[in-house]
Amino acid sequence: MGALIAYQLTRRLRRQEDLLPTWLGMSAYCAPRGEAGADGCPHLMSDDELRRWLRSVGGSPPQLLGNDAVWHKFAPAFRSDFTLVDTWAPPRNPEPLPVPLSVFGGRRDKLIGEDRLLSWRAFTTHFRGLERYEGNHFYLMNHQQHLAVAITAAMRSAAP
Repeated sequence: MGALIAYQLTRRLRRQEDLLPTWLGMSAYCAPRGEAGADGCPHLMSDDELRRWLRSVGGSPPQLLGNDAVWHKFAPAFRSDFTLVDTWAPPRNPEPLPVPLSVFGGRRDKLIGEDRLLSWRAFTTHFRGLERYEGNHFYLMNHQQHLAVAITAAMRSAAP
């Protein structure tokens, strides 16, 4: 969801002829595509299906997914986030953003493969490349220091 928010905000800033970000970093999500809900529409899944799906992709602790009382407190937040992502309508024929853009992802991500991460190339005039790290969709949990270094370097090299 963060990648979509960053992308859409940058598009809006450009339309308003406002200051643009120096650099964009997208993590574990593909560029906008013509179809909404391309990843199975988790927001429409039953509670049991959603919990199974979240277990399969990782990143959610067993204390959350295995405890009914805790799950019922957090499930509405998950559903709201997934509803936003699943129902967002991508722009038709968007112009590439004039902002340097880098993409990050996990090598064993079951949700987003390399080809989908590289799809961001078409959405910028200055694609800075893809960096992949060992891990799944939540690779960043184990690579915080390396990512901080990569992000800092990308921002420094993109700064005017």
